[in-house]
Amino acid sequence: MKELDIDFVRKQFPVFNTDLGRKVGFLDNAGGSYVAGAVIDRLTDFYTNYKVQPYGANPISNRAGVAMDEGRSTMVALLNVPSDLLTLGASSTQNFNTLTIACTPLVKRGTEVIVSEQDHESNIGGWERLCQRQGATLKFWKVDPKTGELDLNDLEALLTPQTVILCVTQSSNIIGTLNPINDIAALARRTNTRVVVDGVSYAPHYWPNLDELDVDAYVFSTYKTYGTHQGVMVVREDFLEELEPQSHFFNVPYKNKRLDAAGPDHAAIAALAGLGDYFSTVYEHHFGAEAVPLHVKARKVADLMHQHEMKLCHYLLDHLRELPVRIFGRPTTEQREANIVFTSSTVSSKALADGLAQYDVAAKNGHFYAYRLLEAMGVEDLNDGVVRISLSHYNTREEVERCVVGLRELLSN
Repeated sequence: MKELDIDFVRKQFPVFNTDLGRKVGFLDNAGGSYVAGAVIDRLTDFYTNYKVQPYGANPISNRAGVAMDEGRSTMVALLNVPSDLLTLGASSTQNFNTLTIACTPLVKRGTEVIVSEQDHESNIGGWERLCQRQGATLKFWKVDPKTGELDLNDLEALLTPQTVILCVTQSSNIIGTLNPINDIAALARRTNTRVVVDGVSYAPHYWPNLDELDVDAYVFSTYKTYGTHQGVMVVREDFLEELEPQSHFFNVPYKNKRLDAAGPDHAAIAALAGLGDYFSTVYEHHFGAEAVPLHVKARKVADLMHQHEMKLCHYLLDHLRELPVRIFGRPTTEQREANIVFTSSTVSSKALADGLAQYDVAAKNGHFYAYRLLEAMGVEDLNDGVVRISLSHYNTREEVERCVVGLRELLSN
């Protein structure tokens, strides 16, 4: 079985050529990943050579438009979805807010929306506000307070013929569990309920395979998948036709513009073409220059990334189980991603996260916008919150070992 060539991968990220990049073990990837050099190159090219209003007849403006089209078509190819169904926004939070407002015709008095207590606030707050405005009922699919897990039986009991939207995360940014999206969707289809999935935490570790997911809307962030700060939203055509357009009225005939609620960041979109460059480069290094579709390359590379991350995750979990901490989520690598969260009863989360900086390890503490989940799991001080160690495929064994040494010493003082 092939293994990820970590040395080759790190050469694709300019940060590892800097003094701080080499020195600091960056284990805060769930908040935003490092950016691949291919993305930076395209961003720099845009700002240097054609940072003007795109799509004009003059050669500078024309090239800007071509670059933006390349960025968009790259995301379409990476996800293997129709171009008309892809929306690029400033962030996933903005895309969710836009989607909730667009759902106004569907969510009204007498209807219900279900949100998961496990979700990031981005996939809760907008739906809550919509229900309040429309007089609809908001239901929470609650977690087990000990494990943070969701139970399909609980969902089945919540669904009724009045349920129009179900919102759930593909994997929690706190407990890391991978949720069975198609099993969830199968229950929702019995009541003709639309399924909206937050893939922000999942995408950096597995890469979305929308060919296999039975969902109506899927959202994730490219600034957590080695790209520029953009949110990606894919909405199924039959769902899109039911939504209230959020664009300028003259853009309504264009499906790919209907949910464009704000002017796009031209350069950031153009630079997304660099994600295709990155996946292609890593693919060719490991598998050769085969003529295969870009989404196939991304998925095969993501498999290598995942295997590498799970080795690091396994090592970290093994050692955390020996320390006086509460691990949130499964204590093994079974059906989880490489986000590890914990607390100590004797040392504050802030002290642990700040203390790791002394060991040249970057980590953070807080509620990470999963306020309701942590509240349900009994975390009393939500500002101090939890410590999160989030791994990416470019992290090394030495960085994780240094983290373990730091935690062991900080917890023994």
